[in-house]
Amino acid sequence: MNSQRLPGLTDALHQAEQRARRTGQPVLAIFSQPCERLDPLRLFAASRQMLGQSLLWHTDKGAMSLVGFGCTEEISPPATERFSDSAGQWQQLLSQAEIVGPCQPLLCGGFAFDPQVSRSAKWQSFSATSLVLPRLLVQRDSEQQHVLFSQWMEPGADARRRAQSLEAEWKMVLARYAHSPWFSAPAGTASHEDIIDPQVWQDGVAAAVRRISEGAMHKVVLAREVRLRTPRNIPCGPLLENLREAYPSACLFAFSRGDSCFLGASPERLVRVARGNLSTVALAGTCPRGSHEQQDAEWGQQLLNSDKDRHEHALVVQTLRDSLQPYCAVLEIPAQPHLHRLAHVQHLLTPVLGRLRPGVDVLQLVQALHPTPAVGGLPRDTAMRYIREHEQLDRGWYAAPVGWLNAEGDGEFVVALRSALLRGPEIHLFAGCGIVAESDPRSEYEETCWKLKTIGEALQPCEVEQAGRTEA
Repeated sequence: MNSQRLPGLTDALHQAEQRARRTGQPVLAIFSQPCERLDPLRLFAASRQMLGQSLLWHTDKGAMSLVGFGCTEEISPPATERFSDSAGQWQQLLSQAEIVGPCQPLLCGGFAFDPQVSRSAKWQSFSATSLVLPRLLVQRDSEQQHVLFSQWMEPGADARRRAQSLEAEWKMVLARYAHSPWFSAPAGTASHEDIIDPQVWQDGVAAAVRRISEGAMHKVVLAREVRLRTPRNIPCGPLLENLREAYPSACLFAFSRGDSCFLGASPERLVRVARGNLSTVALAGTCPRGSHEQQDAEWGQQLLNSDKDRHEHALVVQTLRDSLQPYCAVLEIPAQPHLHRLAHVQHLLTPVLGRLRPGVDVLQLVQALHPTPAVGGLPRDTAMRYIREHEQLDRGWYAAPVGWLNAEGDGEFVVALRSALLRGPEIHLFAGCGIVAESDPRSEYEETCWKLKTIGEALQPCEVEQAGRTEA
C-alpha cells in the first residue's frame, strides 16, 4: 500500500527535537499526511489490541470516522472538575506541540456516568475521565482521509530512529488490515443472566414512582444490566458491522483497553460544536416499532398523543433550554417533537440548534448538559442521589459522554446508549428508561427489553441469544 510511505515524518520529528533542545523541555510532535481510504470498522477490528488500546468513531453514514491506536498522552484529571480540568490540560498539551501537516490533533475518549460511584471490577480499565491522544490516528471525512502520528521528542532524541518505529507500526496496522479475516469464528451460544431479578427491578420502579408521586422529584432514569457468557471470546468486527448496517444514522463507537471493549450505536447526540455553532437533540419518550406499516404508524401516533411521554419529553426540552441559554447568543428549538424511528423502537425527538457566544468550547457544553434528563432525571442532583442509592449498578461509561474534541474547542459527544461492555467471553448489556409519576413498572421493564435488542440482535451471527428475548 502506498500509505506505508511517510516521507515527511523524520523531518517533523527532527523539527520537534530541535525545539526541545532550544527550550530544554520535551516537545510533542504531531505529523499528518493524506492516506488512501480504508474501511474504519475493518481497520479497528484487525488491530484493536496491537498497541494496548484503540478507538473507533463512525457517524453520519461515514461522514466522520476516527480510528486510533496506542496512547501518546492521556488526560485523566480528578473527578471534582473533570470537564474544565480536561480542557485546561488539553490547552497545556497543545502549547507543547509542534504540528506539521494538514490536520490538527484530536483527543478521543469518554467519561464515567457518575464519578462518585466506586468502580466495579468490570470497569477497572476505564477511568472516570479518559481523553486520549492516540499514537496513530486515521481520520476520515466525506472527502478525504489522513493519518496522524504523535510522539514526544526529548532534547537529543534520535528523530530517524523514532520515525522508523512509527513507520513500522503503521506498516503492521496496514498488513493486518490487508490480511486479517473480516469475520471471526462464532463465539458460541451464550448463557443469559439478569444482574438484578426482573421482579426486583420492577419493584424498584414502583418505589421510584411512589417517591415521584410524593413530590421528591419529577423524573428518574433507572437502568438494567444483562450479562451474557460465551464459550469463546466475542469478536468485535462482526458485531460492529451488524450495528453499522442496522443503524446507519446512529453514532457507532468503540473504546478498547486490553481485552475489554466498550462499544455501541448511540441514537442520541449530546452536543456537536463546529465553528461556533452547536447542535443537539432532545430524545425522550419511547414505544416499539409495529410489525407492519399500519401498526407502526398507529403506535407512533399513540406516542405523539401520550400525555406521559409528551410530559417526559417536555421536561428534557426545557432542561436543554435552561442549560444552553447562558452559552448561546441564539437558540432555536421547535415547539413540537417529531418521531425518530429506529429498528426496534421509535422516540420523540426535538432538534436543538444554537449560535455560541465567543470563547465557548465543547467541554463546557458537555459539563452543562450531562447528565441529561433522558439518562439521569429531574431535578438533576436529586435524581443522581436517588440513582446512587437505589439503582445497584455501576454504569461505568454507559449513558455517559463519549466523543472527541480538537485544538479549536470544536468536537462531538454522544450519550453512550445502546451499548455493551465486552470482556473476553463476557458481554454486559445496558438499557434504561425514564420513570415519571405515570410509569407502569411492567411497561418500563418491557421498554428496556426493546432497547436491549439493539445489541442483542447484532450478536445473532455470533450465535448469541437476543438479550431480553425471554422476558419481553
